[in-house]
Amino acid sequence: MRSRARALRQPHDAEPRRQALRSRRALQAALAAWVLPFLLHCGASATAPSAEAGAPEAAPVASTRAEIVALADRLAVEGERLDGPVGARKIAEAAALRRDLWRARGKRVDALEAVELLRVSAEKAWDGACDAATELAVLDAELIRDPETGYRGLHTAQLAHQDPACQQRIQRALSLLEAFKPADAALTPVVGVGQDPAAGIPTPPVAPVVEVQARATGPVTLGEIEHYGAEDAARVVVHASAPAAFKTGIIPAAPGSGPRFFVDVLKASYGGKLNHEVGGLVQRVRLGKQAGGSMRVVLDLAREAYPRVFYLPEPFRLVIDVSRRAPRGASREVARGPVAIRRVVLDPGHGGHDPGAIGAMGLQEKDVTLDIAHRAAPLIARELGISTLLTRDSDVYVPLAERTARANAFRADLFISIHCNSAEHGAGSGVMTFVLAAASDHVASSIAARENAASVAASAELAKALADIQAATRLESQHFAGLLQRSSLASVGGRYPGLVDRGVKSAGFYVLAGAEMPAVLYETSFISNQTEEARLDTADYRQKLADAIVNAVKAYRDGV
Repeated sequence: MRSRARALRQPHDAEPRRQALRSRRALQAALAAWVLPFLLHCGASATAPSAEAGAPEAAPVASTRAEIVALADRLAVEGERLDGPVGARKIAEAAALRRDLWRARGKRVDALEAVELLRVSAEKAWDGACDAATELAVLDAELIRDPETGYRGLHTAQLAHQDPACQQRIQRALSLLEAFKPADAALTPVVGVGQDPAAGIPTPPVAPVVEVQARATGPVTLGEIEHYGAEDAARVVVHASAPAAFKTGIIPAAPGSGPRFFVDVLKASYGGKLNHEVGGLVQRVRLGKQAGGSMRVVLDLAREAYPRVFYLPEPFRLVIDVSRRAPRGASREVARGPVAIRRVVLDPGHGGHDPGAIGAMGLQEKDVTLDIAHRAAPLIARELGISTLLTRDSDVYVPLAERTARANAFRADLFISIHCNSAEHGAGSGVMTFVLAAASDHVASSIAARENAASVAASAELAKALADIQAATRLESQHFAGLLQRSSLASVGGRYPGLVDRGVKSAGFYVLAGAEMPAVLYETSFISNQTEEARLDTADYRQKLADAIVNAVKAYRDGV
């Protein structure tokens, strides 16, 4: 009866509106699934033969899917081994095989593998990089049936590549998708390319001043400059004495110097070292005084990259991320079907001088989390064939900001931070898994504050500040968190009755900030609870928790 009442209250033009909505969705599907691929293939493609590399290797006629996958895998391995254009072309050929399998047979895992291969091919220096980037944009749009995602990806490819013929194809596609153009703020700038007015591509605008909760009122002093560099990603952390307003900008490459990205911290001073050598994607970090009383932090880049800046409160830090991996569009729904998982990062919480929570019997969180990670990592590698990285492999301290920086540099597909929970007076029990978002309840915000070594208000501010940055992976993170919860109950609950399912929660955890992949924080059990502390002190219980992680990764990969 309730549904009938709702129907009666709808306006008289509801049915025409529904028809218009269905027509719009049908148009979106057609654009993503047929028009864009057709348009972009009316010219050279990333897999077209060239005199430089020879004809591409084709799949045998009437090949089975297994044979085509094997050929694609062989080409991908050869491409990773070879340097230069020849290797890049082989990777693009492998991508084309998996892409065509997806279009012919509809197995999502083929499309996901093609996306990853195209991403690698597009980032290499060769004459097909632009075509690989456009193929990547189209395939992303096909996967989620969303022309806005296609527009965003094509716009990024247009900024990043200067091949005239490819530029023309991209421009035709963008014209076709003009109705689905997102707001300018959602179009990602690329440091180091696309800033030459003579090329006909507009310079990305300098970002507006970012006010930090209206608290950046007085002068600040910049302190320690931390940096974590790798070939494909890097993070620079700038410590400040108080909340600071800042703005960002791009300096294009010039003869004798590469592209640069800068952050101007307003009303700031600095008395430390002015030049910091990094290596990899960020060659060095330089600081200098600007007119008007601001301090400029400049990142000298080895090549073009995608920048992202956010802040961590208490203590206030500016986090500058640059990556070769293009940011993903926000997910509207969790993808169904198998997911390509090549790399997983396990993050054993705490370590070194930071023991984490300590139980009544003296058991330390840092020791439990490291042992669980050591048990899970070889199983993920051996049983699932997935490369696994630990953020720490021994009893050492790793700053929270460095942990996701390592995951980004590793190009991980999943990030799992392992912890033990704690509550006052021994209260609390069970397993819970967190994602980065506004706190779901007071308990969640209190746990985040303890893990962050900060106030509840600071953790809430972090979640709010990162709402847009983390939007691209939020749904996938929540999905994996649910799988990890169910896997924990199945693995541990059968052997240890009474295990409490505390569910999936959200809060502002520093350790998850800036992750470019789905990321969760896994609270394995309450070390403050004497019963659970005793369990955590046994090899069997830790192995069951490790098994839960492995099973959750497998379920996520298999599309459960």
